[in-house]
Amino acid sequence: MLKILTVFTVLILGMACKETLKSPPTDEGKITPPLSDSKDPSATKPHYAQSKKFIIASKKQVNDSRQFCIKSLKKMPNRISKANIKKVCAQVSLERSCYSKNKQPIFHYDKKGISSRGKKILALSLIHGDEHGSGTITSSWMNRLDGLKPRNTWRVLPVINPDGWDKSTRVNANGVDINRNFPSKDWEDLAYNWWRDKKKSDPRRYPGPKASSESETNCLLKHINNFKPDFIISIHTPLGLLDFDGPKVRAPSTLPLPWQKLGNFPGSLGRYMWKDHRVPVLTIELKGSRGIAKLEEFDRLQDISGTVAIRAGKLLNKNRTKN
Repeated sequence: MLKILTVFTVLILGMACKETLKSPPTDEGKITPPLSDSKDPSATKPHYAQSKKFIIASKKQVNDSRQFCIKSLKKMPNRISKANIKKVCAQVSLERSCYSKNKQPIFHYDKKGISSRGKKILALSLIHGDEHGSGTITSSWMNRLDGLKPRNTWRVLPVINPDGWDKSTRVNANGVDINRNFPSKDWEDLAYNWWRDKKKSDPRRYPGPKASSESETNCLLKHINNFKPDFIISIHTPLGLLDFDGPKVRAPSTLPLPWQKLGNFPGSLGRYMWKDHRVPVLTIELKGSRGIAKLEEFDRLQDISGTVAIRAGKLLNKNRTKN
């Protein structure tokens, strides 16, 4: 079975490479930037929090982060060869302040698109340290992108919460749920009360003492400011579905997981990026080991995300015209 999956994956990647280089643009290559409702003109040019300068770390720090990348990708349950792990990790970089509380680097992988019409896609995983399977997908995508010339420009952060990953905890080393720590406009009014009243002070969902209090949160905010993504893919486990924070769009016809809208919460990435800044966020919720067994299906989500973004952009543009 493993040999069959391996052959199938190679065929998929070969077709994807051929499609990327020779065929007319596909939906994935046509991602349109999100347009804002004219009632909220600030959304056309987002003014994100924590807009400090993005500075690449020293040569030694970058080299150390590449060694950490090798260690991290080897730790993940994936089928990437040791040679390919070294090759991909040799290309990762590090923003100077992107370290966890325990001083572990939060590295990133960039792949520039070849099309002048290409858009920017930010993909991330392991924002919750106990969701181990999520890193399998981003590492697979990094490996896949290394062999392609994509139309769109990608930035991948496979390990947002390295301290939580070490301890297999949802929260970081400070006991904060990073995905409730983003500075959404309603954070001060709702985040703490929502955690206390709705979640009964569940320590797994503690939003922190204040918005963007955590180094991991601020690292991702710096990436958002610097990269200015048109579309974000956030990978989690274990619900087994695709959750979209964006305008009401028709789901693509072929999906590896069911399409279900869960909504977002104060301080979450979806609330901060979509509700406050009109940048759509597609959350991939893996279910058990299924995502690991069928990686080729999740590779296709790199293309499916383009379809979702195009439909979202059309709806937002239509609403803007009406208003």
